[in-house]
Amino acid sequence: MLRILVVDREFLVAMEVETVLTEALACEVKVATPHTYIVELESGWFDVIVIDSGLIGGEAGLRLRASGPGLVFTTLNVEDMDGLKGWDGITVVAKPFNDHHLVEAVKNAAQL
Repeated sequence: MLRILVVDREFLVAMEVETVLTEALACEVKVATPHTYIVELESGWFDVIVIDSGLIGGEAGLRLRASGPGLVFTTLNVEDMDGLKGWDGITVVAKPFNDHHLVEAVKNAAQL
């Protein structure tokens, strides 16, 4: 079973991601806040991390890179849609979500 960590500043947005993914995929989803996700990363439990692109800077970004799972970034910023500098090859999904795009991005990140 696919294991996914969802991190967003807005808990309701993270819960929506959880709902979309659990309805579309055989997966287990854990929702984390910007303050708790580093601890979750250290557990090494996840196959894919879906995270707001605004939360990937500094030390958090270094830990995210080192964690190993597939990544999907979410964003409200139109300028981020072509990808984030220094994160080549990571899919960026626009908020509000198109459910199909979100599911496909997670499947690609998990290499399904």
